[in-house]
Amino acid sequence: MAMMSKWTISAAVGGLLMMCGGAMAQALPAGSSVPDRAFFVGAGGSLNSSTYPNQDVFGQGLSNIYNSAGLYAQGEAGGSTSPYLPAQTDISPMLQFGYFQRFAGSNWLWGAKFSYNYLGASSTQDNFLIPQAGRYVGGVTGDLLGNVYAHQSVLKVDNQIDLVPFLGYAFDKGYVYGGAGPSLARMKSELNGLIGFADLFGQTSDITGAPDSFSSTNWVWGATLLAGATYFITPDWFIDLNYSYTMYGTKENHFAAPFSTVHNGLTFNGVAFGYYSGTSDVQTLSLTLNRAF
Repeated sequence: MAMMSKWTISAAVGGLLMMCGGAMAQALPAGSSVPDRAFFVGAGGSLNSSTYPNQDVFGQGLSNIYNSAGLYAQGEAGGSTSPYLPAQTDISPMLQFGYFQRFAGSNWLWGAKFSYNYLGASSTQDNFLIPQAGRYVGGVTGDLLGNVYAHQSVLKVDNQIDLVPFLGYAFDKGYVYGGAGPSLARMKSELNGLIGFADLFGQTSDITGAPDSFSSTNWVWGATLLAGATYFITPDWFIDLNYSYTMYGTKENHFAAPFSTVHNGLTFNGVAFGYYSGTSDVQTLSLTLNRAF
């Protein structure tokens, strides 16, 4: 019975070793450092180049003009311009996690990864004009021309989040891959120091009075194209180098501000309103160290 017990235990241990060996062969194909499947998590940094297309600012003013006898005339004028926000380059931290798996009996694989990139990108144009054109009618009639002076237009982009399914091909020490998916980023737009000037009755006057500033923060959807390559240092650790190009939608933000000013015995009561819009395209080269599980 003692001999039978020893043989029984030996057979059980041998069977367990064979099962573990089979599992290892499935998790790590022969001759390759790339697991058959794995979850992974990684951290690193990215070099980002951000551009700012589709910038547009539109402003319009409506005003009732009063003299000592009452309503004297009514005027309106509007126009738009396209601020130029220069491209920006920055370095930022990046986190990612995901999963990949080989197709059965193949070096091809599929997967998906979620990445977070704190861009912290910001671009500004200072001191520009929004030309205005319109008419005033009533006790007097004529063309109403002028400009809205803007001290500053700013667009800030941070908190970029990507979810990208991908396809890849495995080699002995890593795999190459490409994919596309949705992206989400937080954008803060600012329009600072607006004053509306009008050429009216032979002189230029700051019709809207004290400067106004406006800001809006939005989460904006976009699309990301991604290509990359990995290198497995060990079966559990790998380096991921990838390039992505992300295009975001254009967000339109509206503003309005009432005004009441007095010039040469005339009172101007009205509202200045309009919108400012724009977006950002981001190219990113990232390098992360990842742990596979």
